[in-house]
Amino acid sequence: MSRSSEAINQLIHILDERGWSATTVDDLAKEAGISRATFFRVYGSKEDLVFADHEEMIERLEAFLERTDHDIASAMREGLALVFRYHLEDEGRTLARHRLLKQSTQLRNRELLTSHTYERIFRHWLRRRLGPGLAAEPVAVSLSGAAVALHNAFLRKWLAEPSPGVLSEFTAEAKKLIHVVLSGYELEGKLRSSAGVKGPHAVVALVGESADTEEICEAVRSALNHSRGE
Repeated sequence: MSRSSEAINQLIHILDERGWSATTVDDLAKEAGISRATFFRVYGSKEDLVFADHEEMIERLEAFLERTDHDIASAMREGLALVFRYHLEDEGRTLARHRLLKQSTQLRNRELLTSHTYERIFRHWLRRRLGPGLAAEPVAVSLSGAAVALHNAFLRKWLAEPSPGVLSEFTAEAKKLIHVVLSGYELEGKLRSSAGVKGPHAVVALVGESADTEEICEAVRSALNHSRGE
């Protein structure tokens, strides 16, 4: 039996509605129409279930970093935005998980482990992209840690007061952070050169008169990807 995003979301909402401690694995298995043994085989523990959707996001992030030909600063920024947008794709699920975290120490510990996973992915990717002789280790450790911390801070800000402008704010601050770290190690010029980044080029993005900031950004992003043949 395979598990779907819809089934995971439904079970997360059931946990949110009934309460973490008040909902048993047997309750969840019954709602899913499967046995207790099958539930454990498919979803694992209750903690595993609450973060099960992140497995898809982790795969998406790793695939993006593996195939991107962006320079390091741009790829890092886009990777962070990819993760942040994922939280906003299903606001109900993200808010339900946040409410559940307040009810369980185990879930809060699991959240820390999930953050460490994203940090590890960025750190390993930075090591590979920086290569030997370019202060790879201190840059990879400091930038991955600071970037994930910044992501989490803006996510907490959005959870406290959901706002459509938070993604733009986050990407702007991420750009500053990445610049500070790379310029502090005097790597920006070297990385642009080693990445084979060409000079600026024009792209055309068509949007409606009533388009908001995120729609405009998405149109520009799509135009850039198209110009690169992605």
